[in-house]
Amino acid sequence: MTRRFSLSSAHGYADLARQYREFYAAIGICRDGGVEGARVYDLRPGTGVGSVTVHELLHGVTLTLYDLTFHDELILDFDLAGDYFELEYCVDGLMHLEERATGATVFGANELSISHSRASAGRLVRPAGQRYRGVSIAARREATGAFFGSLGAAVWEERVEAMPAELRDAHYLGRQAPPELAAAFADLFTCALPARFRALYLESKVMEILARIVAGTESPRGPVGPPMAEYEIERIRKVPELLMENLHEQHTGESLARALGMSPKRLNEGFKQLYGDTVFHHHRNACLRRASLLLVETDLSIAAVALRSGYSSPSNFCHAFKKHYGRTPRQYRAGRAAAGVREAAS
Repeated sequence: MTRRFSLSSAHGYADLARQYREFYAAIGICRDGGVEGARVYDLRPGTGVGSVTVHELLHGVTLTLYDLTFHDELILDFDLAGDYFELEYCVDGLMHLEERATGATVFGANELSISHSRASAGRLVRPAGQRYRGVSIAARREATGAFFGSLGAAVWEERVEAMPAELRDAHYLGRQAPPELAAAFADLFTCALPARFRALYLESKVMEILARIVAGTESPRGPVGPPMAEYEIERIRKVPELLMENLHEQHTGESLARALGMSPKRLNEGFKQLYGDTVFHHHRNACLRRASLLLVETDLSIAAVALRSGYSSPSNFCHAFKKHYGRTPRQYRAGRAAAGVREAAS
C-alpha cells in the first residue's frame, strides 16, 4: 500500500519542525539517547530498512542525512511558505519531485535542488524498493544569514535568486553538482570527529556548501559571455519548443543558429545562461520527461512512446530511459500504475 504524509508551514516554522518529528517517528524508532547532538530514527521493520539522522545546528538550521529504502511507495505532500529554505542533495538513488508551479522531475544521483524563495506546494514520491541516500539542509530563510559570514545573506539574493526564471526553476528541479560540491556533501556522511565537536564540523561544511553555490561552482565552468540583448533572449527561448515540435529532424547547433539568426557560439553561451545546460542535453531530458508522462497517462506501446518522444529506435529509447530514471520504461509504467491502484484503495 502507499503511505502518505503531509507537511505544512501554515502555522509557522516551529510547527513545521514538529510535523517533521512526527513524520520521522511514524516511519522510524528513535534510538535511546540517539547520538549526542542528533536524533537517529531507524526505520520500523514494516516500513523499510535504513535510517534518518537529524542534526540541529546553529540558529535552528537542520541537517538531515537519509539512508533508507521503503518497502512501499511513500508520498510526502508539502505546502511551504516563502520563508522556508532548503537544499537537497542526492548521493545516490532517486525520488520523484513534483511542484505545482515549477513542474515535475526524477531527482537522482549527484543532483542538487535549491528551494525557491516563494511559497511552494507539491509532493515527493519515494518509490518502493529504491534505496535513497541524500542530504537536506533546511531552515527559516533568515536563519541562514549566520552561515554567510562577512558576506552576509544578501549574496544569496545576488547570485541565486537573481537568476533568470528558467535557470532558477532548473536549480529547483535538480542540477548535477560539480565534484567539489559533491565531495562536500559526501563529507557530511563520513565525519569521524568525537560527538562533542561534530556540530562545529557539520556547520563548517554547510558554510562551505553555501560558499561554493554562491561562487557559482555548481554551474558549468568556462568564460561567461557578454550580457544578452532582449531580442537574443526571446530567440533562445524558442529553442526548446522548436526542438519538441520537430522531434525527428536532425538538428545541429549550426542549423539552429541559422534558424534563429545567431552565431552558434552566441546561441550556446546564451542557452547555458538561461537554462544552465547545453541545448541538446536539455532537449534529451525534455524528451524523456515527455516519455515518462506518456507511459503513465496513455496505453501506447513502448515503441509508440519512443517514436513520440523523438527516438526512432525502441532499444535506444529503452537504454536512455533506464539510464535516466533507473528503470526500464515497462518497469516505470508498471510501478506507477501499481502505485495509483494502491493510492486509490487507501
